[in-house]
Amino acid sequence: MTHFQPTPSLTLGQTAAVAAALLVSAQLAHAQDNNVQLFGSAAVSVVHLSNQADGTGARQVTGPWTGPSLGVRGSESLGGGLTASFRFESSLDLQSGIGGRTVAGTARFFDKAAWLSLGNQQVSLTAGRQLHAGIDRIAETLDPFYANADGKLILSTLALNATNTFAGFDTRVDQALKLRAQLPGGVKAGLSYGFETEGKLGKSLSADLGWQTQQMGLGAYLFNYKNATGQLEQKTWGLGGNYLLGKARVHAHYMKAQHDKSAGGATRQSDAVLGLGVTYPVSPVLTVRAAYYRDGGRDVGGVSGRDGTRSTVALVGDYAFSKRTSLNVGVFRNGLAGAFTTDPTSLAVLGLVNPATKAISGSSSTGFAVGLTHRF
Repeated sequence: MTHFQPTPSLTLGQTAAVAAALLVSAQLAHAQDNNVQLFGSAAVSVVHLSNQADGTGARQVTGPWTGPSLGVRGSESLGGGLTASFRFESSLDLQSGIGGRTVAGTARFFDKAAWLSLGNQQVSLTAGRQLHAGIDRIAETLDPFYANADGKLILSTLALNATNTFAGFDTRVDQALKLRAQLPGGVKAGLSYGFETEGKLGKSLSADLGWQTQQMGLGAYLFNYKNATGQLEQKTWGLGGNYLLGKARVHAHYMKAQHDKSAGGATRQSDAVLGLGVTYPVSPVLTVRAAYYRDGGRDVGGVSGRDGTRSTVALVGDYAFSKRTSLNVGVFRNGLAGAFTTDPTSLAVLGLVNPATKAISGSSSTGFAVGLTHRF
């Protein structure tokens, strides 16, 4: 399954220098009785993809089921139950050794996280680049693949509707404040706001509610994104849950989105997305995850009467060699029908259009991936 490949921002040497600095900072902070950790993951696969505009066949890729990263996180107890914490995290491309990525024309080294937080066990306030509140809920409650909240657009039917259309489908939000609260009865609530940058980034807002027990979970969320001039708007909401049925945890998720496609346009594109999934532990070392997503689009591209569907089927098995290292084997298929077969964004996400010639290589893509993941 293909996804956007943003232009990374740092070389291997620069990444190593940053990592060394983070290590030194971690050692110094530890000496001062702070809790600071270096963390991350590495994931690489051999993937065979069909109908690709840049050539069908096998290739080595970073991921694709998880996005490798390198980061540092820490916290300090301030007394009275109050804690200050921070997180800086960057994507890593194992094929080139480059860290960070470029989103909507702006290079970000700490593209996954760059935030500072203050809070206690009931309430926290976080400032900086981070996930919107609604993405938290999708990842934690509603999706067996955790909605790929690590930044990869592998689940395109979710990503194209829950992320910011006006900011390169960014899975994070810049200049954000997020308030998160633990309410009575085990209910979690969040509210996040992304500030506007004139001419570059529009303001955005998200909220969520969630409830999770060992047996079941429920969640709901909403997003509102605006472009830099405030003339275009994207509205998305969704709800769903999960339930433990025997050993299997099943997920169901409904999302509704409306997209402005042109300034002053009378017609909005509307998308209704259904997601179904299951996670099943076959044994203590083998876990299987499967999901199906269907996006029914109406008035695609803001053109009245142009309807179509996008669908994704994914199945992956993870075999754990240890707590840190696992082998993953997966198959997947993405398909476009109706108006989506000529939709530039849908074709680009799936690698079905040549950027130079605009030639279309197909309306679907099937893939098979074998890879290794290590977490530290």
